[in-house]
Amino acid sequence: MMHCEKLLNLKITRIIFLFSILFFTHCSKEAKKEDYIARVNKTYLTREEFASLVDTTNLTAVEKEQIIKSWIYRELLFQKAKEEGIVDQDEYKNVLKKSSQELAAAMLLNKYVSSEKIEFSDSELLEYYERNKNSFQLSSDAYLINKISFNTEDKAIKFRSLAIESDWEKAAGVFVDDTSKLKSIKTELIEEKNLYPYQLMKIAKDLYPQEISIVITENAQYYSVVQILGKFPKGSIPKFEIIKQKVEIRLLAEKKKQLIDYYLKELYSNNDIEIKK
Repeated sequence: MMHCEKLLNLKITRIIFLFSILFFTHCSKEAKKEDYIARVNKTYLTREEFASLVDTTNLTAVEKEQIIKSWIYRELLFQKAKEEGIVDQDEYKNVLKKSSQELAAAMLLNKYVSSEKIEFSDSELLEYYERNKNSFQLSSDAYLINKISFNTEDKAIKFRSLAIESDWEKAAGVFVDDTSKLKSIKTELIEEKNLYPYQLMKIAKDLYPQEISIVITENAQYYSVVQILGKFPKGSIPKFEIIKQKVEIRLLAEKKKQLIDYYLKELYSNNDIEIKK
């Protein structure tokens, strides 16, 4: 059951990641470009190419720097591999061919699934939850939280003060269009093992329900405020209302898998296939 949720996302992501490692830098034209943000010898990372690597909308300066460094290291390795003749070896060409086929197949399946309308009612969702309750059992302690992050400590402090004086919802409304806001999470259940940084996990343990944390400095340009709405022990099964979104994601993934299975059977029956014994 758990594998259904990962079928499309993980497989396609891994294939595309492998393919991008093999192809991305090679496809960067070794000609001088004016609008670039990084360069390794004669190969340039343009702003357009950078935007194609990742959604840059909510990235912090530190995250952007890490992505650029990763590109530089990949390019350095690729250029060295070319220098040592790796890209001319049969092993490399075979991996490239296999990756190309897998990427094409993954993109075809993604296109097919995206073209199909998948619908289900709330009653079907609840029924799915009841039928698969045990698969939603928590593998560690978890916290139901509100969280908001800003790129300046001053704004984070102002938000916290307003949230304490009134309430979280009203404070969030005041800062809804604030350009210093980096990210906002509302009523989300997060397992302790996924709480980051360590300071947040430590604070979450000590906070009472509805209590609002101090400003947490995650890095030089990331300041967060958290409100704990509830705590759930390891092994418990959260109520449907709390994890409805996760149930929806799981059911959607399962329905996508069913579509893929049907599509593969249809392709199989409509083509000339022979298996010799």
